[in-house]
Amino acid sequence: MFIKDVCKECKLTKKAVEYYEQQGLISPAVEDNGYRNYSNEDIFVLKEIGVLRKLGISIADIRNILESTNKAAALAKCKYKMDLEVEKAMAKKECLEQLMDDYNIDQAVTYIEENIEKHFTIKEKLLQAFPGDYGMYLCIHFGQFLNGKVDTEKKEESYNKIVNYLDTVSKIEFPKELEEYLLQGLGQLEQVDMQRINSSIIDAVNNIDIYLKENKEDIEKYLEYRNSDKFKKSPTYKMQQLLLRFQQESGYYETFIENLKILSDSYRDYFGKLQVTNKTFIDKYPQVNNIYNLL
Repeated sequence: MFIKDVCKECKLTKKAVEYYEQQGLISPAVEDNGYRNYSNEDIFVLKEIGVLRKLGISIADIRNILESTNKAAALAKCKYKMDLEVEKAMAKKECLEQLMDDYNIDQAVTYIEENIEKHFTIKEKLLQAFPGDYGMYLCIHFGQFLNGKVDTEKKEESYNKIVNYLDTVSKIEFPKELEEYLLQGLGQLEQVDMQRINSSIIDAVNNIDIYLKENKEDIEKYLEYRNSDKFKKSPTYKMQQLLLRFQQESGYYETFIENLKILSDSYRDYFGKLQVTNKTFIDKYPQVNNIYNLL
């Protein structure tokens, strides 16, 4: 079935179908003429996705459900998250009603600390601690590792260390020409593009052998360019050197990364896979040793 009929059958837009393919949730066959031909299995999966999305389930959770051999257990995890969200929403509603009756801010602060903050994810806490682009950047880059809660004393300690680090670390001072180059590049990146980049990195970490095989030619061209004099004279190289020096001198690895590994179980798991990935990559391409950093 071709995409026009798929959209009608599944009640989805063309952009939605294309997005789910980009996310790796479906893999339609590509005909010689370039058109995608969707199988009955693709159609069923798209209908699954449509139902789950309308229930407010995230793409990450949908991927887990689709891959699970126990759908009921995977759905139960989503229901548990929803139950917590409902509980948090009810607590917020109660606090609003108290404020409507008696606009007592001190009382509201106490109520929030006792009844609402315990429901916040690490991501939500960081967005509140760092409103604006700074917090948004952190959540785009590390967001998929920040859906847990600060639910132990050890995690609370690590969270406070991260917040203190982020709040006091010196701003990177870019030369004017590099700052203009950086702003121009970021201006062309949409939030969804940054999320897609981060997702592709994680996919590579989770499937390094497949990634190396499927991208062999592009990787070799990239490494050849990275080792060239042309690249070492480019604004990108100069900017990366500044960022690397900043990370080495600011305590980024010792403070931020080490405490993030304590705070987030999923990031600690990712970090372990990352070390294996880097070793595999360096074993295959020794020239990458000092220039490739997935963190």
